[in-house]
Amino acid sequence: MRQKRVLSQIFLRDESIVGKIIDSLDIDNKTVVEIGPGDGALTCQIARRAKELYCIEIDKQLSQKLEVKFLSNPNVSIITADILSLSLERFSENFILVGNLPYHISKDFIHYIVQNRKIINEGYFTFQKEFVEKLIAKPSTPYYCPLSCLIQYYAKVRKIFDIPATSFSPVPKVDSAFINISFYESPPDKALNEKLLFEIIEKAFFQKRKKINNSLRIFIDDLNFFSSLGINPNLRPQDLSIKEYILLSNRLHSQSIS
Repeated sequence: MRQKRVLSQIFLRDESIVGKIIDSLDIDNKTVVEIGPGDGALTCQIARRAKELYCIEIDKQLSQKLEVKFLSNPNVSIITADILSLSLERFSENFILVGNLPYHISKDFIHYIVQNRKIINEGYFTFQKEFVEKLIAKPSTPYYCPLSCLIQYYAKVRKIFDIPATSFSPVPKVDSAFINISFYESPPDKALNEKLLFEIIEKAFFQKRKKINNSLRIFIDDLNFFSSLGINPNLRPQDLSIKEYILLSNRLHSQSIS
């Protein structure tokens, strides 16, 4: 199968990695939505374990081949669509997402699943390794960024294993990693105003070399505000945990409505 560069297609070819992925999936007798099944490297084995399997493939030629391949599998449905434009409400609630995502849609995809978190139980995804490092990053580490805060606020993120570039065809220039994202029913540390919380985080990281008392001056112009919450105003944005950003946003929200 010739890959289409415009779709950033890379196909998993390493059978040992396929086996490790399948062994990692908690999908027995569950509804599964597979994103980008390609030529079906994972699909055959997922179909054996899932109650229902919906395969979302953007490439019409691949979709047609998959329809023929799984014609005798009544629990498998092939849907030709762009996942980012697809309404997930068509599927049953609390389904499992599985996917090998094109690198160029990774950030948009994280925002997409956050928006749809109420109907997604959890997901298993292959991303570029460096992107995964952002998703799991902790404060005061090089990869910590607003995306780290966003996904970790709503979900538990766990890297399962790394995947070398040579496992794919064509071979990409970077390694990948396989992860699990499990959404909380409710965030363990709740922001009173989530929109405000992420506005604060984005604004802080926009000037991440500055101390937070400077990068957040548009929101806070009193140094005592930070110290009253036990936060050092001389820290930089990447040094604050999501809990500390929640403390800041909750205090600001409370002051705005008092």
